[in-house]
Amino acid sequence: MHNYTSYTIYKAVFSPTYGTAHAATLLAEQLDLNLAGEKIKKLDLTTPAARSVKHFFSSSDLVIVGAPVYGGQLPPVEGLFENLRGNQTPCILLAGYGNRHYDNALAQMKKIMIRQGFICIGAIACIVPHTFSPKVGTGRPSTSDLSAIAAFANALKPKFETDAPFETVEVPGDPDPEPKPGKDMPKALDSALCTSCGLCSASCPVGAIDPKTNTIDTDKCINCMRCAFICPAKARSFQAEETKAWLEANCLEPREIEYFL
Repeated sequence: MHNYTSYTIYKAVFSPTYGTAHAATLLAEQLDLNLAGEKIKKLDLTTPAARSVKHFFSSSDLVIVGAPVYGGQLPPVEGLFENLRGNQTPCILLAGYGNRHYDNALAQMKKIMIRQGFICIGAIACIVPHTFSPKVGTGRPSTSDLSAIAAFANALKPKFETDAPFETVEVPGDPDPEPKPGKDMPKALDSALCTSCGLCSASCPVGAIDPKTNTIDTDKCINCMRCAFICPAKARSFQAEETKAWLEANCLEPREIEYFL
């Protein structure tokens, strides 16, 4: 039998605007096999420096790995999750998406994590606030979402109460989709508001912002909205009105959380 009470839960999350990180926290709390919050460990993989640190896990760890969905796929970040190394380590996949669809993200994540030595025992697609529109995904995860997350966690727990080997979960989607060409979102920097604090360049997930000039390299930028989200002076904004209009015309009908066991 798996040693149910000895698992340490890790949240290993790439989350530029913290929506996916929040969903992962809710899941970790529901999955707290030890009934002790200090046994939940946080690994924020959002910055390049954080992703350069290697982490090794044992079969007595349980890792929640999470990322947002961009255009139906994982963020186009080179080496995402490749600093994580499991040893027959049970893993739960979490995709956070802004109420349109998660498409191929879970399948991509599953392929990466299996390659890294993990056993993917469950997967969940959670709705989180959309980064391009304040109207899409607002307030998600909601109270009803929390009920769904709790149901998922409760359905996972029996997997730890048997001596049977963990089984790999089946998830929808293509693990090797054709990469989507990057779309440059027009960006604005209000120099009157900018204090040149350097927070945007220091925290950019892909190093796309010049720390001296605050200019954005559009070839590197993944439109994650991290710089606008984290700026204390609110000096950075994205001018994506056409995208916002499309989202608000097509994606306001609430979707439900989906999970797989």
